[in-house]
Amino acid sequence: MKIIENAIKLMKKGYVCDNCLGRAFGNLLSGYSNKERGKTIRNLIAMLIDSGEKIEVDNSNFFGIKFRNVKINPEKKSCYFCNDFFENKILEISNRVLEKLKDYEFDTFLIGTKLSSDLMKKEEEMIEEIGIEFYESLKSEINREIGKIVEKETGKKMNREKPDITVIVDLENGTISLNVRSLFIYGEYQKLSRKIPQATWYCPYCKGKGCEKCKGTGLLYPSSVQMIIERPLLKATKGKKSKIHAEGREDIDARCLAWRPFVIEIVKPKIRKIDLKKAEMEINKSKKVKVRKLRFVEDGKQLIRKIKSSRNEKTYLAIVEFEDKIDKGKLKELKKLNNAIIFQKTPLRVLARRSDKERKRKVIRISYRLINDKTLELKIRASAGLYIKELITGDNGRTKPNISEILNNKPKKILLDVIKIHGVMK
Repeated sequence: MKIIENAIKLMKKGYVCDNCLGRAFGNLLSGYSNKERGKTIRNLIAMLIDSGEKIEVDNSNFFGIKFRNVKINPEKKSCYFCNDFFENKILEISNRVLEKLKDYEFDTFLIGTKLSSDLMKKEEEMIEEIGIEFYESLKSEINREIGKIVEKETGKKMNREKPDITVIVDLENGTISLNVRSLFIYGEYQKLSRKIPQATWYCPYCKGKGCEKCKGTGLLYPSSVQMIIERPLLKATKGKKSKIHAEGREDIDARCLAWRPFVIEIVKPKIRKIDLKKAEMEINKSKKVKVRKLRFVEDGKQLIRKIKSSRNEKTYLAIVEFEDKIDKGKLKELKKLNNAIIFQKTPLRVLARRSDKERKRKVIRISYRLINDKTLELKIRASAGLYIKELITGDNGRTKPNISEILNNKPKKILLDVIKIHGVMK
C-alpha cells in the first residue's frame, strides 16, 4: 500500500509526530485533523509490527504504545520534521497572537505563516521522500491550528476572502504582525471655504516631519477637507490615519456648494463599529465643511474605482472682475461657447506636477449676468476635466477659445464655485 510505504519512509528518518505524519496524507478523508490521521497510521503500522511483519522504522515512533507480541523499548525523541512545533510552540504562538489582537475589534481574521529556513528544508525533504499527491503544506496546517485556537478563544471566524485582520506569524524572526483591513466610509461633502485644500498637504521641505518652513507643523496648509472629516472618525475608530478618495477636486480658493461624493479610508482601525450619525454631527459643526449620507462600504476599493472613473458634467458659478469695463456688445459672443470644443493645454499653475499635454473638453452651456460695468457672473456647465479658470483667463493662450479673448478683457479676480455635479450616484 502506497500510504504505508510512504509512512515507513518518513518514520525511518526518526520520530515523526502525529501532525507531521498525518500532514503527509492531509488530502485524504474529510472531517479528520492531521493529528488524528497520523495517530491512525502510526497505530496501524504498530499493529502490523505486533502481528509479526518485519518493518524497519525508528522505534521512537512507538513511544507510549504497548505491544503484546514483540518487545520494543522506544525512547522519546523530538519530531524530525517540525522539532515538536505542534507540541511545544503552537499554543505559545497562539497566545501571542491573541495578545496582539486584544486591542482590535473584528469579526473575521486570517492567519498567515512565514516558515523558518530550517522548517522549509525539512518540508522539502518530506516532499522529496513521498511526493505531493496527498500532502498538505506545513503552512496550511500551522495556519489552521492557530486559527482554531483563536476562534475558540475569541468567538470570531476565520475568513479567507475578506478578513478584517490578517495575522502574519514569522517563524524565522519570531515576530507577529497584523495587517488590518481599512475601514471605508462613503459620503458627500460641501467645501464652504476658499482657504483649504481637499486633501491634507504636507510640507514639501520636511515631508510632514516639521521644520522652520512650516513652523513645525509638517503641513503646507493648517487644515483641509480631509482633516476636518477624519478628525471624529479617527478618534472613534482609533485609526492610524486616513486617505480621502473623491470624485474630482476643487481648487483651494474655490468652493464646492454641490455635494461631492467621496470615500474616506480609515487605515488600521482598532474599532470598526462606530456611530456614523454622531460622527456626521461632529463634522458638521465646522463652518468650512459639511457632510451627508455617511455609510460604511464593504467593498471600498471597488467603489473608489467607480468614483475615480466617474466623468460627470459639472456646473460652475464664477464671479469675474475684469481689468477694464466690459463691452456689452461683445457679451452676446459668449453664446458661441455653447456646445463648443475647448482645446486646453495643461495649465501653467499645475504644470510642475502634471504632464504637459493638450486635452479636448466641452462647454455644454454658458449664461451670464452683468453685475456692474467690470464684473460679470458666469454660469457654466462643462464636461469633466475642463479647467474653468483657464477657460476664463485663456492661460496665456494655452486654452482656446476662451472668455478673456472673446471679451478682449483680462480678468482681475475670479471667485469660483461648483454648484452642481450632474449624474452623481444616489
